[in-house]
Amino acid sequence: MKYVFAFICATIILVIAGTSTASAAVQLPLNPRYAALGDSVAAGAGLPLSAGATAEDTLCSRSPSAYPYQVAASLRTDVTFLACSGAKVNAGLYGTQTRKGNLISAQIDQAFSVAKPDVITITIGANDARWIEFMSKCYIATCGSRFDTAAAKVLRADLRVELGAALYRIKYLSGNAAPPKVLISGYYSPLAMAECLGQGRITQTELSWIKAQTSSLNQAIRSVVPYFSYVTYVPIDFTGHELCSTDPWVQSISGAVPLHPTARGQSAIAQSFVNAIAR
Repeated sequence: MKYVFAFICATIILVIAGTSTASAAVQLPLNPRYAALGDSVAAGAGLPLSAGATAEDTLCSRSPSAYPYQVAASLRTDVTFLACSGAKVNAGLYGTQTRKGNLISAQIDQAFSVAKPDVITITIGANDARWIEFMSKCYIATCGSRFDTAAAKVLRADLRVELGAALYRIKYLSGNAAPPKVLISGYYSPLAMAECLGQGRITQTELSWIKAQTSSLNQAIRSVVPYFSYVTYVPIDFTGHELCSTDPWVQSISGAVPLHPTARGQSAIAQSFVNAIAR
């Protein structure tokens, strides 16, 4: 696609020039138009759905306990809530997504379908990097081989290109107007101890590998941000609130959607976004 090609060209130019762009301060209007995009973390998967949930809300596991509603409350506005479980950058964010046989329109295009948003929050990338698949491999068999590490590196490289394409899509749809203030988050580390997944299910070496891959995933997301002056990276830290802590912010391994944020975890993510918006 033309914005994929544009991102590749822009990356080459910036690398040769040795330059990057800093995030620009954007003054939001009162009651800004706000759109929330992303995957199951942004959707609030595993948390209760609203009584008035639409068919698409149910398909996407969109919960009123998800962080976008709390961000909207802080902004004193409503939210166009488009995040969907299973979303990837190219199949969900800037491209259509198929969910249980149903076609869901690209989230970015939906966000701009009525008017340009003033602010957009995004949590995306874990599905592109096959994070859950690697976690499942660690839990069921073994993980962390050189092949696993190489495969994860390739997936992250592709994620960077796809994420650049999505951010260019936002700029393209903004036309001659300034793009929205875009905030994209990283991911938290859900485990502090290997025993949290059950005795013998995962080794300390595998846990160290998982943590390293999560850190690398966050770095891959963050590395794209300097190329877009309207984008801010938002780190998410659940340190001290991992599974098996006294106050876990992630759902248990037997929970509705294991290792996804609890309502308290969603509140913590919301606060991280609110703090970043205020800067």
